[in-house]
Amino acid sequence: MAEDTRTLPQAIEAEQAVLGAMILYPALTERGLELLSADMFYTKAHKVIFNRIEQLALDSKPIDTVTLNEALSSYGELETAGGAEYIAQLVESVVTPAHFDEHANLVEHKALLRKVVELCTITIDKAYRAPGDARIFVDSVESEFYRISEHRLKGDFVPLHSVAKAVQDKVETLQKSKSLVTGIATGYYDLDKLLSGFHPSDYIVIAGRTSSGKTAFALSLARNIAIRADKKDRRGVAIFSLEMSREQVALRMLATEAKISAHRMRQGFLKKDELTNLALKVKRVANAPIYIDDSPNLTVMEMKSKARRLSRRVDIGVIIVDYLQLVTPSGTRADTRQEEVASISRALKGLAREIDATVIALAQLSRKVEETKDSRPKLSHLRESGAIEQDADVVLLLYRPEVHQIDKIWVAGEQMDSEGLAELIVAKQRNGPTGSVYFAFDKESISFEPYMYKKGFDEMESVPPDAESDEHLEPYRAEGIVEDLGGV
Repeated sequence: MAEDTRTLPQAIEAEQAVLGAMILYPALTERGLELLSADMFYTKAHKVIFNRIEQLALDSKPIDTVTLNEALSSYGELETAGGAEYIAQLVESVVTPAHFDEHANLVEHKALLRKVVELCTITIDKAYRAPGDARIFVDSVESEFYRISEHRLKGDFVPLHSVAKAVQDKVETLQKSKSLVTGIATGYYDLDKLLSGFHPSDYIVIAGRTSSGKTAFALSLARNIAIRADKKDRRGVAIFSLEMSREQVALRMLATEAKISAHRMRQGFLKKDELTNLALKVKRVANAPIYIDDSPNLTVMEMKSKARRLSRRVDIGVIIVDYLQLVTPSGTRADTRQEEVASISRALKGLAREIDATVIALAQLSRKVEETKDSRPKLSHLRESGAIEQDADVVLLLYRPEVHQIDKIWVAGEQMDSEGLAELIVAKQRNGPTGSVYFAFDKESISFEPYMYKKGFDEMESVPPDAESDEHLEPYRAEGIVEDLGGV
């Protein structure tokens, strides 16, 4: 291909104005570091100067022509930056700081255009050189363009000092908030205590045996996040339903929210008061930011493409995949099923990071669970691939003893009837503790509610049996959970 001699998009004067203002005005130093990064500047001199300003700011040192020149000299970069004369020119060129944001936006705008030119050039070159599977190639190109559209420019390496301050600021903010949940609240108080909510870019696997309630639990989470949460905390949920139709998913949602038998809803045998209650709940469910794709035989590549497009239109906090082993692998088929599942798992982990959302994948456990004495699941029971455990940030194992004809289970040192009882085992958490959370499974509405044990199954609260006050109910009252439990 003929070499393109056209000049790449650039805004040298805007870059000079931004750097001069950052040297001259301390308030604009922080603003510039917030809006820009070194790789957004066109000239090498400006990249070097920005880096040194950033380092001085992180070290809490004053920034002016003297300290900047000294810093550049100590790193042997003064000549690369244009010398002390050029630094002085940058400061002298600043007329007014009033247009700083406009100049910074122009620098970023030109950087984005350069990235587009670079990506297009690479794409054209690869397309001419037979890139292999065309569908995988197109998906990778789409992924790169999505990243650019989200303004996430990425260099080869990022120095630690460029992210250390951001991490410190986040920790200080969390410290001041004193909040139990630092991500998206699951709507289940005990689960939030363990996980601190669902976090962007996390890949979470919920695994269980057939008929253990994996889909029901995932839909209960979707309900809590997109329907029951306070308006300010409500987030969008995307559901890839490879096993059920969209109508079945909607029916489950309505049954759960209205506390009505899903079976009788399907039959059309509802009582008058249930029909009234259903009518009241329909609008609430219908207006929830929940999006369902029930396409069968969906490939992981198609799933990623659809998720990207949806995330451009709406605020998606959580993506649910029901379920992982039904996803079709993209490209050339692997030699073994384990390798196929591993590639799907890696792709879903990549999607979580790319979309900056929580991806929840449901997964089947192997029959080996049945061979244990109490059929209690472990990480080693994940079916078909150990890569699922490796990729996942969190692995939740759903255990309903009554499904395995186990009548009794020990809960907090007390033996309980297993009927209607579910245990969610946090078997792996990359950034936190493991443990168990208990739920009451309502077979009628096919939903999970917090399990509360005082001295009987009908009295429900997740507290030690000897608790005397009812202060422990406050987190649930605040979320409207206690009142909703009614006759569960």
